[in-house]
Amino acid sequence: MFQIQENNHLITITRTNNKSAASINLVEGARLFDVRLNDRTIISEYENFPYNHSSASAILFPFANRIEDGTYTFEGETYQIPCNETAKNNAIHGLLYTRKFELFEKQVTSDAAIVTLQYIHDGTSQGFPFPFDFFVTYTLTETTLNVQMKVVNTGIKTFPFTIGWHPYFNSENLYESTINFNCEEEYTTSDDRSLTNGTTSHEMQMPFQLKDHPFDTAYKMLDDTIGFTTPTYKATIVGNAIKNFVQFYTPKDKSIIAIEPTVGLSNSFNNGIGLQTLESGKTYEIAWNVEVEKM
Repeated sequence: MFQIQENNHLITITRTNNKSAASINLVEGARLFDVRLNDRTIISEYENFPYNHSSASAILFPFANRIEDGTYTFEGETYQIPCNETAKNNAIHGLLYTRKFELFEKQVTSDAAIVTLQYIHDGTSQGFPFPFDFFVTYTLTETTLNVQMKVVNTGIKTFPFTIGWHPYFNSENLYESTINFNCEEEYTTSDDRSLTNGTTSHEMQMPFQLKDHPFDTAYKMLDDTIGFTTPTYKATIVGNAIKNFVQFYTPKDKSIIAIEPTVGLSNSFNNGIGLQTLESGKTYEIAWNVEVEKM
């Protein structure tokens, strides 16, 4: 049986046998932390890596990754989003990752806990003057986590967007861990700005052992499945978008890897790669499912 507890800005989900658990921080964009599935801790807080540096498990909307100089043009009008990555003069990680969400709905069954959080955007954000309602639903079972996001355009204008999720996954030994996915091409980025500037063929043999390989790299996927295998568990991440991208990032000297499923790439508001639009009154939904097997 599951329990859902609320304490100020935190929501905690636990299973009686302690094989499954998760916590949600409402004031940090409804992000997940301390996720345990199938008796394995797959996501946790990281020492000397605070959220304002890591964006760990952040919801990325209305844009994933970066916008060059925070500037973009849509339907003939130019917008300026504040640059929160000051060293590179980019806007990064969207608008929601520091916003406060509210509990919209919760449900407990014998097999699952379901929590839906809501954020209402009134359209007054600098550079993104488009109203929308955003919902994220986390469904936790003993072995799976489902992350479903829903956006409703409540304004009178169409707006551009990309969307993604920014979790870091633990490994007791990242050197011996592997990733496995089917990709079409690797996207290159500028060294100084981390902005998409081209493509190249990749030479990774799957499954790819991470060893000491540094990642800050995006790929266009040929299907919807990503595998991450560690000495103690295997996580399979499956998305339901029509076109899927993934960004991998390995912070220095930490046994974690960011596996970021998205529908678009860095600077997509300007280069158009994966860029979506949502018309007035329309709804967009996307989901990722994480299943964990013991090793």
